[in-house]
Amino acid sequence: MTVVGAVTATALAVDLPPMLEPFGDLALTVAVLLTVAVLAFTIPVWVASRRVVKVEAVAWADDVRGDPSATWAADRALRVLLASCEREHVVFPGLARVVVGLERIDVDLVTPTVAPPAPWSTSRDGRRWSAPVELVQLEALPLRRPEGLATVVALGSSAEGRVLVGLHALHGVLGIDGDRSARLAVACRIADQLATSPWSRSTAVLRVGVRDDEVAAGALLSLDDALDVVVTGASSGVLFLSEVPSASAWTALRSALERPENGWGVVLLARHDQVRWQLTARRDGTLVGDAVGELRWVDVALNGHDAVAVPAGLPRSAAEGAPSSPPVPSLPVAPGTAPVGRRRDTSRGGAARPGDAVPTR
Repeated sequence: MTVVGAVTATALAVDLPPMLEPFGDLALTVAVLLTVAVLAFTIPVWVASRRVVKVEAVAWADDVRGDPSATWAADRALRVLLASCEREHVVFPGLARVVVGLERIDVDLVTPTVAPPAPWSTSRDGRRWSAPVELVQLEALPLRRPEGLATVVALGSSAEGRVLVGLHALHGVLGIDGDRSARLAVACRIADQLATSPWSRSTAVLRVGVRDDEVAAGALLSLDDALDVVVTGASSGVLFLSEVPSASAWTALRSALERPENGWGVVLLARHDQVRWQLTARRDGTLVGDAVGELRWVDVALNGHDAVAVPAGLPRSAAEGAPSSPPVPSLPVAPGTAPVGRRRDTSRGGAARPGDAVPTR
């Protein structure tokens, strides 16, 4: 039976009030059909409007400006942590992730250590140090900012608090795939923090294949020139890659990052099965992956910046028609780093240099 037939049968079964008797069954059938048509139109529109509100965080997220207190809270926690290690002669093993909550600060370490300085306590396996926020606030704040925080950035927030990671401490590539606009939103937040966070304002930023209108920070280089800087590893910095490089370049990059003394972090805006962490950015403002669970990248609001440092000797790229960025302190690059425009010797093929660690994963 068709829908119209069912509606007509229903109408025939209804006893019409006297006022509708002159119109007969046709009037009631038309009324029922109009009601069905209105519902068929309004329900999908309502559902679609609710869905747009839910998933389009990427459309308005960049208009929200950040709260400086979140950055300074993380800055104080990190400075107190490293100062307490120095005071008690504890070798800090390096941080992979920090969660700054309202009541507790948790630090995931690169290597396990079971003897933390006060007021920190450790997990049973020694891979996490924790301290109450109130005790960290009572600690004296050191005047000098410790080294080793040049590539620490917030990726988002969870139920426990604001989640920060040390990109160079991964000793591998951070991969971000998913929706393109969301990927770029996360990359912009990383670059923005490198320019505005008190511990990373002089951190160098390089880009390969990422346009100025996508991430307006640092120097836009060829892959060969960027590899020369990262492989040399004479300074700390972050490299953004728009796509997976060739096999030889990928091998050289991974070998360089695995060296303990290398201070660079690499963010690949694509999927690859050999990255250290693979995260997926979504338009609804979330970032998901096995390493971090589910974070809200939309909670990391932009602070706004004029410039990000680039290594000495490399030009600063500016968007077409936009004024040049003001001078900022730049980091030194070791002798032998390739100047812009020089092509890598094809006989090397981007292979790892002698003495570099060979990836085993």
